[in-house]
Amino acid sequence: MKKQTVMAIIVICAVWVIYFAYQARFNPPKEPQQKPVEPQKTEQKQPVLPAVQGSSPVTLNVRGANAKEETFSIKTEHFDCEFNSRGAVISQMILKGLTEDNVLVTVPENNFKAKGTFDFPIYFDTNDFLYGSETDNLAWKVESKSDTDIAFSLNINLNGNPVEIKKHYKLNSANYNFDIEYTFTNKGIADMQLPQFIVSPGDMVGPKLDYENRYNLLNGVYSINGSYEHVDKSGNDVVKKYQGSIDWAGIGSRYILLIMMPFGQSALETIMDNRPNYGYRTGMLMSSETIKARSAMTKIFKVYVGPKDKDILASVDQTLKNAANITLIIEPIRNFVLWCLLKLNKLFKNMGWSLVVFSILTKIVFMPITQRSTDAMKKMGLLAPQINAIKEKYKDKADVMQREIMALYKANKINPFMGCLPILLQMPFFFALYSALANSIDLWNAPFIFWMKDLSMPDTVATISGFNINILPVIMTVSTFFQTKLSTVDTGQSKQQRIFMMAMPVFFIFIFWTMPSGLVLYWIMQNILQITNQLIVNKFGKVK
Repeated sequence: MKKQTVMAIIVICAVWVIYFAYQARFNPPKEPQQKPVEPQKTEQKQPVLPAVQGSSPVTLNVRGANAKEETFSIKTEHFDCEFNSRGAVISQMILKGLTEDNVLVTVPENNFKAKGTFDFPIYFDTNDFLYGSETDNLAWKVESKSDTDIAFSLNINLNGNPVEIKKHYKLNSANYNFDIEYTFTNKGIADMQLPQFIVSPGDMVGPKLDYENRYNLLNGVYSINGSYEHVDKSGNDVVKKYQGSIDWAGIGSRYILLIMMPFGQSALETIMDNRPNYGYRTGMLMSSETIKARSAMTKIFKVYVGPKDKDILASVDQTLKNAANITLIIEPIRNFVLWCLLKLNKLFKNMGWSLVVFSILTKIVFMPITQRSTDAMKKMGLLAPQINAIKEKYKDKADVMQREIMALYKANKINPFMGCLPILLQMPFFFALYSALANSIDLWNAPFIFWMKDLSMPDTVATISGFNINILPVIMTVSTFFQTKLSTVDTGQSKQQRIFMMAMPVFFIFIFWTMPSGLVLYWIMQNILQITNQLIVNKFGKVK
């Protein structure tokens, strides 16, 4: 193999490293495991800053008797919800229609110090945002309930003013979204100033996963000044704050988004809980407003709870589509690969076999190019004596040597880069499949055979002293070694180049070790098909 081909392979490897370094945004550092935390336990509050530095402290206490704790169920086309009047929360939510099995997206039992419910609280300072307020643990009064909506209310004194807060859930949408309305009623005889307040959908979103694995991320997500951003836990600050025109904010898991979007206005600031081992509560700071005596003010928010699907997100609101967080360059191929796999899965009823068939089909499509590459390599092998003679003749004149070798190729109608063309053409499919396995809920828990239970995760069969033992990367490395050995012909390359080519499979095992097993399976199939093709060519093929 010539120097140009070796350099091309080095470039390919560099592209891999750069791409997966970029994808590290999906792979935050591991969070130490914690025992499940009871959500109702109260922690001693620590002194922290108010919601905005310089804002006046807010005093809040509850008026009247505590209501009776009750639970209610509401079922729609896309949601099965259970509401609890304690805190006026969604204590359980199941998403329907995403996979063969419905998806539970509330996670009350988790490895973090998090409630795991969708509580949609109202907080008037950062201290309450972090540790909760009195209103979280009280049973709110049920004002009304129907087949698609439910309203709760609570009477409080806010800075000495009697105020009724109503939290009204409206699940009447035909998509994975609903509305929540907060109504503040001034019960006093004088105008009052409603302080700035923080709203947040919750501190966690499912489905429940192994959060020790680097693929099963959680992070805060938000849109600021029209630009999508996400934030991981890092640094020593108790909270992270980002000021600007906030369109929406929430939490993203590997597959699901939980987002709140204010209707008719923007928020002033995004705030996220940055404490290690705690939940990922992300909220928005809303502006202060005046409420006249005996009058009410309503704030409406659209809530999205659904998959990272750009089309579904855009159907709810165009500003949400970037929350799918899919690389634009790879998106069309990713969608095509995912469409093919889902269509094949309807036929084979097993995503692993669908992936095998998809590998065969792509190999057939690229067979003419593969054949041209093989022919080019064999022709280059036949020219090895002439190439070696040129190298010997011009060993002290590298530039002349290169020109003479390229002239020899040109005279024999050989493109020295044809050898790496098939692998270059596979790269977009490789990256697209990686993207699909990384965050498409359609491929979540997709099994194959034997020990391969989830193609979206590494095929770990055992863990020894914290090190995961995976089978497929080993098979991939062995198959890559044999494929390289079979396809490599003597083209006058140096000893160092030959050693490099034989060492490449060892380099691959480090790249593939922690990748989703579906991706490794695809590469193994490509190797097996290439080995089969090479054996046939070596035995029966003739250079034209």
